[in-house]
Amino acid sequence: MEIRLIAPGEEELCNQFQNRIYGKERSLEQWHWDFVANNYDRTPIPYAVVSDGGRIAGTQAFIPIRMIDSDGVYWTAKSEETLVDPDYRGQKLFEKMYAVLFDYAREHEFAWIWGFTPATKAFVRLDFTVPDRTEQLFMPFSSRSIPVMMAKSLGGKKPRPVHRLKIAAARTGCLAAQALSSIKASSGRKRAIADIDIRTMEKADEQTGDLCRRFIANFGGTTIYRDAKYLEWRLYNNPYCGSVVRALYKDDKLLGYVAFALGDDGMGYLVDLLVPGDDTRYATEDLVRMLLLEAVYGTRNMGATGIRGWRVNNHPFDKLIGRIAGQIGFYHIRRGYDVVLYNCEAGQKRAVHGEFDQWYVSRIFTEGVLG
Repeated sequence: MEIRLIAPGEEELCNQFQNRIYGKERSLEQWHWDFVANNYDRTPIPYAVVSDGGRIAGTQAFIPIRMIDSDGVYWTAKSEETLVDPDYRGQKLFEKMYAVLFDYAREHEFAWIWGFTPATKAFVRLDFTVPDRTEQLFMPFSSRSIPVMMAKSLGGKKPRPVHRLKIAAARTGCLAAQALSSIKASSGRKRAIADIDIRTMEKADEQTGDLCRRFIANFGGTTIYRDAKYLEWRLYNNPYCGSVVRALYKDDKLLGYVAFALGDDGMGYLVDLLVPGDDTRYATEDLVRMLLLEAVYGTRNMGATGIRGWRVNNHPFDKLIGRIAGQIGFYHIRRGYDVVLYNCEAGQKRAVHGEFDQWYVSRIFTEGVLG
């Protein structure tokens, strides 16, 4: 039995292993998008496997992601593809695969290793911290959104009778919630700024990298570095789910954008929202409101039953989005997945070392299956 980085030609075996265990139908194109086409042009890729006589018995991978803070742009690793064949459990294969990847992280100077998971114990044993958990912003357009939302909040667990009762009660109250959300959203839309152009960003705008730099200069903390190269990969070339990107411009200067998508579960997803907040001509709250409403009306017109977004921590922009979302009819659902975070040696020198509350996190931090 070998524990090592993936070898050329094993891509299909690894993808088939995940599909077999999870009962999925992920294509090789989707696997390649996740782990090879992600703007990290070094080989070998950070994908560890357990190989037993040509059989894949375990996988653990990183998706390299560039982030930005006041010290500049730097590399991190998102933990993905965590799986050990049930027939091989009890042999500490997860830990042994991570030993290979910890060496990779040191060699390539990743500042952090991070991810989202309902199963934190194995990560804690490897000195990951659990600094927070994701929560949800949710606006219903129809009572049909309630079972979808409740199922997501259960993290894939089979609903018990008490959960089915909660779903029934929530569907009953959804009409009132839907009416209230519609009133609030309509009221917010009347406050649009007339001299700002709202356009669909048909391809990644080269101004987005500078938008991130301005965002960090104004709000502080750290976030994914969304330059045109990253957005081209993450949004425009996404083989799982295509996003619509709506952007605000004044005289061709990019003021902010929102990305949203329609999932195959019928739910609308708020994928990303970014406003640097440094333009003195406009209130940041007004720009955020305009973009949130673009996502609301955009997903509703696409046939969505509701829209979900993330509410994660106390970063000032995250809190601002939460406040404006509440004003236009979103509800705050305090359920989600735990965040796991490993502080690498390279990250100890950075401005936001060890302070997850300084991360601005949106759904763009996820694998991209639902936008």
